[in-house]
Amino acid sequence: MTKYRAAIVGLTGIGAGRSALAPSPALGPLMPHSHAGGYAHNGVEVVAVCDLRPELIEDFRRRWGDVWPDVRGYSDYRRLLADEHIDLLSVATPDHRHAQIVVDATEAGVRGIFCEKPIATTIADADRMIAACADRGIPLQVDHTRRWYPDYVTAKRIMQSGEIGPLCRIVATLSGPRAMLFRNGTHLVDAVCYFADADPISVAGLLDDEHADYGPRYQGDGGHDPAEDPGGSALVCFANGVRAFINASKRTMRHFELELWAEHGRIRLGADSSDIARLEPGDRHSITPLPRNYSTRSDLAAAVAELIGLVENGSVGTSTGEDGRRTLSIILGLLQSNAAGGTPIRFPIADA
Repeated sequence: MTKYRAAIVGLTGIGAGRSALAPSPALGPLMPHSHAGGYAHNGVEVVAVCDLRPELIEDFRRRWGDVWPDVRGYSDYRRLLADEHIDLLSVATPDHRHAQIVVDATEAGVRGIFCEKPIATTIADADRMIAACADRGIPLQVDHTRRWYPDYVTAKRIMQSGEIGPLCRIVATLSGPRAMLFRNGTHLVDAVCYFADADPISVAGLLDDEHADYGPRYQGDGGHDPAEDPGGSALVCFANGVRAFINASKRTMRHFELELWAEHGRIRLGADSSDIARLEPGDRHSITPLPRNYSTRSDLAAAVAELIGLVENGSVGTSTGEDGRRTLSIILGLLQSNAAGGTPIRFPIADA
């Protein structure tokens, strides 16, 4: 079995967090929800980490020292890339700092890249990231984690099977203080794209009132302050006729939910439970829990396992750079539509 060497740039919770143990050893490990946890779950050796804050490097060593006692710390990712022979690289820096790190990593010989969402905050940055990886045949995964949630994978299989008819409409809701379009809203928009399974052709929408004058371009601080990242509502039309109603508002109760409306049924993917409604004879309907299969991987553990497979086999991943670009283009289109008073913006989207 090949032993892969990894590095993590950016040591916030999603980069460096460690899950608690399961309540009983017989149950095995809990699924990790961090890049470091995903590597540990898959037997990958993290040989180096990088952050501008020395205290986060020391925190990483304390948290993970029993797993990787010899991990080396850097404050400059370029020095890390020059000094270390890295197979897999995680980029978990602020939202607007991903692009150059990814490009430099491709030139340093990294074999696979796992980039936090959103892929970038401009189309130009997303395009150069995708091009740099494509030129060297390097797989680029974007951490839109719901593509590796068991319920979402089950729902996608049901929709593709035609069991409840073709998908027609999607209602997507994200609410609460962190309903930030770029930081958390990107998960919501990407989940919509995952199920719509077609290119968007137009987006129309408005930002929440407190960000009505936000402007047509990204103006945030990389995701640190929720007040700098707007919420908003949008109608997105896709080339296959699917329409999505997206609501990401900080003023309402915290929640994350998708409703997939088809000709003969509806699937609801909730934060705590999921169910499926089927149209029955006599225009009645039944509601049952979504079929749930137990699995040994999900979320970031599954993403890292898939990235390793992409490095070895060269197949197409579940969450590619192109997928990340599509999601970003919808969010930027929403900003542009808001700046134009809610006027629909047609695709392809360009930076304003």
